[in-house]
Amino acid sequence: MADTQAIKDRLDIVALIQEYVPLKKAGANWKANCPFHHEKSPSFMVQAEKQIWHCFGCGQGGDIFSFIQAIEGLEFIDALKLLGKRAGVPVDTYVNTSQESERSRLEEVVAAAANFFHHFLLEIPAAEAARAYLKKRGLNSESISEWQIGFAPDQWDLLTKYLLKKNFSLEILVKSGLTIKRDNADAQTGRGFYDRWRGRIMFPLFDAHGTIVGFTGRILVETPDTGGKYVNSPQSSLYDKSRLLYGLNLAKNEIKKQDLAVLVEGQMDVIACHQHGFKNVVAASGTALTPEQVRLLKRYTSTIAMAFDADAAGENAGRRGIDIALSGGLHIKVIEIPEGSGKDADEVLNKNPEIWQSSVNQASDVMAWYLSRIIKKFNLADPRQKQSAAEVLLTQVSQIPLSVERDDWLKKIAAALNIEAPALREELKRQAHQGKHAGGASKATGGSLASSPATPTLNAEDLAHANLQGDFWSLIIKFPNLYQFFVVSLKDELFVGSPYLGLYENCKNLYNTLGRLDLSALRQFFATENQENFIDILTLRPYKNFDELNPNVAQKELEQILARLTAYYQKTRRSALQQEITLAESQGEHERVKILLQEIQLL
Repeated sequence: MADTQAIKDRLDIVALIQEYVPLKKAGANWKANCPFHHEKSPSFMVQAEKQIWHCFGCGQGGDIFSFIQAIEGLEFIDALKLLGKRAGVPVDTYVNTSQESERSRLEEVVAAAANFFHHFLLEIPAAEAARAYLKKRGLNSESISEWQIGFAPDQWDLLTKYLLKKNFSLEILVKSGLTIKRDNADAQTGRGFYDRWRGRIMFPLFDAHGTIVGFTGRILVETPDTGGKYVNSPQSSLYDKSRLLYGLNLAKNEIKKQDLAVLVEGQMDVIACHQHGFKNVVAASGTALTPEQVRLLKRYTSTIAMAFDADAAGENAGRRGIDIALSGGLHIKVIEIPEGSGKDADEVLNKNPEIWQSSVNQASDVMAWYLSRIIKKFNLADPRQKQSAAEVLLTQVSQIPLSVERDDWLKKIAAALNIEAPALREELKRQAHQGKHAGGASKATGGSLASSPATPTLNAEDLAHANLQGDFWSLIIKFPNLYQFFVVSLKDELFVGSPYLGLYENCKNLYNTLGRLDLSALRQFFATENQENFIDILTLRPYKNFDELNPNVAQKELEQILARLTAYYQKTRRSALQQEITLAESQGEHERVKILLQEIQLL
C-alpha cells in the first residue's frame, strides 16, 4: 500500500475541505455547517495542526482520506488514488490488482475507450467526415485535444474487440456501458456482444476531478435506425448523470474566481464558450438541474447565470432547473440572447462573441425575469387575471430561502401589480398554510393537491423532493399510457405524508380495475367523491406540463425521477432507523437493535 503519510504531508486538510465546504476561522481551528447532515449552526470542525476533522452533530470524523471517501462516495483505494494523484505521490504501483475496486476497473476501461475514440478521430481516414463536421462547427484542434473528443467508427464490435485485446473482461465492458450484451450472447465465443456507439462523435464526460466517467455520443449521419441524436452512457457505479456537470473539471477555478457559473445546455455550447475565452461555463447535459448538481456548484460559487436554448423546450427545461437551484440556495440570473443572434451559446459565439459577452453581463435576476414575463402574459386590469399572476409569482417567491430577499421581491411584485404588499404576504401565508395541510391529508379523502408552493420552511432537499413528486405525476397525467411501466415499482412509501398519496392510491385502484389508467374515469371519480380535480391541477401546474417531451423521452424522465424518489425514501428511512437504533441501544433493547439493523441492510 502507498505511504499514506507521504500524501498527508503534501496536502493541507484545510485547503482540501475548503473546496467542498466554506470554512471559517474559529480560534486555532476552522468550522462550518456539516456537509453530511442538515444543521443550522456549525458543528463541523477542522484541526489544521492535527490534520483531522470531526462533526459534533453527526459524529463523523477522520483524516483527508475519510473525508474524500464520505464526500465523494469512494472506497479507500479510490480515495487513495485521487489524493495520491493530487499530491504527486505514486499510488498505482502499490495497489494489488486483487484489491482494486470495480470503480477503479471501470475508470481504466473508459479511459482506454476514450483514447481509442480520440485516436480514431485524429488518425483514421474513416473519421474524415467527423473531422469535417467538427471543423464546420468551429472547433479548433486545441479544443478537440483539450476535451479529448473522439469518433466511434460505424462498425459493430471494433471497440469491444480492441478492449478485449487490452485484457479487459466482457463483464467489465458490459458494466461500463461500452458494450451491449444481447439476450442470447455467448461469453465463450464472444458472440452477441456489440459496441454501444457506432458512427458517432464521442464526448468524454469528466467528473470534477478530471476523471473520465462516461460518454455522450452524437450521431454524425441521422437515419431512421440510428436511435436518438445523443446517446449517453448508462447509469453505473462510475457514471451518475444527476451528479455530473459537463466542463466543471476545467471551469471550477474560473467559477470560484468570478463567483459565477454560467450554465448552458449542451457539450458544444460549453466547448465553444471555453474556446472563446469564457472559462466559467458548464452544462447539465440536456436535463434540468438536479439537487446533487446544485450542491456541486455551491462548492465553487453562490451564483449561476442560466442560458436557455431559444425555443419552448429549452425555456421549459431551464424553468425546471430554476426551481431546484432556488430551493438549493443559489442566486439565479437568466441570460437572454437577443432575437436573431442565435438559438444557443454556440451559434451566438460563431456569429459575434461580443453579443454573448454582453448577454452574460446583462443577465437578469430570475425574479425580474419572471416578473417581466408575467406582466406581458396576464391582463392586469382583470382582477381574476391579476390574482392568477400573483399566484404564479408567489410560487417562485416561496422558493427563495432567504427571508429578507423574499420580502424585498414581495414589495417589487406588489408595485408591479399595483396592489399592497401586505395583501401579497397574506396570500403567501395562505398558500403555505394550504400546502402544509395538503401534505397531511388523510388517505380517505385522497389528500388535497394544492397548486400552491410548498411551505418556505422546508429545507432545500425536502422542497426539491416535493417538486420531484409533482413532476412525476405531471408526466403521468400527460402520458397516461406510460403508467403501466411503473405500476409495479410504485409504493405507498414514496408518497407517505404527501398530497400525492391519494392520487397514487386512486390510480392504482383504477388500474387494477380497468387494466389501464383512464383519465376520464379518474375525473369522474374525483367528481363523484367531491375531491379536487388532480388532473386539471397538474396540467395547470406552472411550467410543469412538459409539452416539449415525446413519450420515449418522457419514459426515460420518469425512470430517472422514480430512481431519485426511491433514493430519497431510502435515505430518510435509513436516518430514521439509525435514530431508533440509538434509542433502542440506550434502553438495552438488543433484539430490537438486531431487527432495525436488518432493515437497514435490506435498504
